[in-house]
Amino acid sequence: MSTLATRPITHSLHYSQEVLNRVSFLRKDPQFIDEALSHSETQFIPFENYLPFVNERDGLLLRLRKVEVSSFLDGETSSQNFVFLGLLFSGQSNFVYRSRYRGTPTFALDISNGGLSQCNLLETSKPVRKVENFKDLNRLTLEDSSIVSQARMYLQWLDTHKFCSICGSKTTHVYAGTQLKCSNGDCASNKGVSNVCFPRTDPVVISAITNRDNSKVLLCRSGAPRNKDRKLYSCVSGFVDPSETLEVAVAREIWEETGLHTDKVEILVSQPWPFPNNLMIGCIAIADDTQVPDLTHDCELDEVRWVPCSVLEKILKQDDSDSGFIQDELTGLNLPNNRSVAHMLMDFIVKTSKKNTVEK
Repeated sequence: MSTLATRPITHSLHYSQEVLNRVSFLRKDPQFIDEALSHSETQFIPFENYLPFVNERDGLLLRLRKVEVSSFLDGETSSQNFVFLGLLFSGQSNFVYRSRYRGTPTFALDISNGGLSQCNLLETSKPVRKVENFKDLNRLTLEDSSIVSQARMYLQWLDTHKFCSICGSKTTHVYAGTQLKCSNGDCASNKGVSNVCFPRTDPVVISAITNRDNSKVLLCRSGAPRNKDRKLYSCVSGFVDPSETLEVAVAREIWEETGLHTDKVEILVSQPWPFPNNLMIGCIAIADDTQVPDLTHDCELDEVRWVPCSVLEKILKQDDSDSGFIQDELTGLNLPNNRSVAHMLMDFIVKTSKKNTVEK
């Protein structure tokens, strides 16, 4: 397979841009957290059941100041409500720590138990609405989606790990919500490094399959209940098993789902995917298109279809519909939009095919 000189830029994808300097080494510094929480520029991004709010007028992520969220930061449980996300890159920020770390401190704030109405919204002329679904998340700007991705992953992890996996005692948030500590001082998790303490990210390989001359892409339609109505065609994906390389995981998933054996695997890009805590590892796989697909191994797919790159190119250029996906009436194909790694992988193969054709 010919490889383009210029690889896709990962952070151009939704949920993937480096918007904040995470300064992870400062999370353990109580003075830094105290100063960040009390600074006048500090912004708090409220979430209710892992979903943010946006301004009705411009669709931008709702950001609140300390005085507007004081009710959520007071009291004994205040440390359980927020997560420090990082310093917003900005040369204009007045927040500076130790004369070298500059940027607007940014926190995710969980208001699920209180509701936005309890926040003191001083700017009453600023109507807000809650982001309700995946379609709304698609409408966020690249920068806002990246902040939401990080926040959702932390908030969901904190909410689903309230008890120690070793002894069953309650866990408490430490280091501004970025780690968990077992409340039982005698627990083995407090005697050394343990996975009960650190955020969880699950690696998922997602693979676009092409044939040996890069003239086609194998599109796959999942049989999952959520896909019965939308009938989305995409790539093969699956979780990486323990003690498995990414390349082996790709080949295994492709065989399990399509019955095809792969000739080569190339790792291309990655994308954080906060549904709930995944890192999508985008790959290209080559398979002999004379093989007969077999969907009866794990029965995850209802259909696979080889589509010529010349056809796929025209579809990928279309804007996504109200559904949030690209819907092509001529072929009946519904494809992922250009904010997803699946779309980028398909586009990469199409461009490679076109380049190879020109070179011939």
